[in-house]
Amino acid sequence: MKIAIVGSGNGAVTAALDMKSKGHEVKLYCRNQSIHKFDKAIEQGGFTFNNEGESHFVEFTDISDDMSYVLNEAEVVQIIIPSSFIEHYAHTMAPFLKTEQLIFFNMAAAMGSIRLLNVLEDMHIDTKPKFAEVNTLTYGTRVNFDEATVNLSLNVRKVHFSTYNKANLSESFEKIEKLYPYIVKEESLWKTNLENGNPEVHPGPTLLNVGRIDYSEDFSLYAEGITTHTVRLLHAVELERLTLGRKLGFELSTAKEARIERGNLERVDEDEPLNRLFNNSPVFSQIKGPNQVKNRYLTEDIAFGLVLWSSLGSHIGVPTPNIDAIITIASTILERDFFEEGLTLSELGIDKLGLD
Repeated sequence: MKIAIVGSGNGAVTAALDMKSKGHEVKLYCRNQSIHKFDKAIEQGGFTFNNEGESHFVEFTDISDDMSYVLNEAEVVQIIIPSSFIEHYAHTMAPFLKTEQLIFFNMAAAMGSIRLLNVLEDMHIDTKPKFAEVNTLTYGTRVNFDEATVNLSLNVRKVHFSTYNKANLSESFEKIEKLYPYIVKEESLWKTNLENGNPEVHPGPTLLNVGRIDYSEDFSLYAEGITTHTVRLLHAVELERLTLGRKLGFELSTAKEARIERGNLERVDEDEPLNRLFNNSPVFSQIKGPNQVKNRYLTEDIAFGLVLWSSLGSHIGVPTPNIDAIITIASTILERDFFEEGLTLSELGIDKLGLD
């Protein structure tokens, strides 16, 4: 396939190499102010790609800050960016999108399909591509740009997949399944969104560790911040998320089962508590940070995760007291109003959400 990758972080670069390794024709878009980080890769003609222990060199230098060039003739456009940048990139992409393209949000679910569609409508662009998204990035990975190396520690084993338009679900699923055979077809964007584990796992325990984060120069949320006590807040948010799903008719995965199915956690003992699984996970325990209180675990996962879940709860009559408490306290600590700036049902457009 001809594949465009929009984004230039860990996930985007990994996707470009993975797709290239599988024989696809790939172009990657990077903003002009960041493109210098690819100097080493361009100098040596590509990246050293460590894929779950198997290492090889991948020739890849088709990197551009010209969105028109990157999107031209692409069958699949993978968007792999922080959820807070969706509208920014949507405005850049909008003039060059084509109806026959499949726009695939390969990132933690944040209703990207509807948000991009809203930008097209605001810009009075009639082009309506097909939209699909998943609940999580399909990789556990890190890129060292100085050495032009990619360390892919995990190809995620189970990923929930849905489309904005249900009529496009089967066709879009068949196309993306060729790229990612572990995807699971879901009938609703809400099911996919509520299977996004980041708003559940990150904000609560991070908030309870802000003193440690302020004090320490070397902190690891997964290895030391998710403890016997902080995990209780995680589980409280989990219960509210599961209740939201049941009200909509979905039986969602628990935090533990979801990560075991994905391959992030190893099942040692049926009764092993979630905090110990995180602490000892070969994947999660290696992830450092956050090292400052203002970080994506709070800002992004609250504004585009918990605020949306709270808004959903208010609309369908499901109380979310722990979710609301995290939003309120984080707003106080970071001196901003997440309820005001975060993603809500009204901002997305109630008529697009299928809640009737």
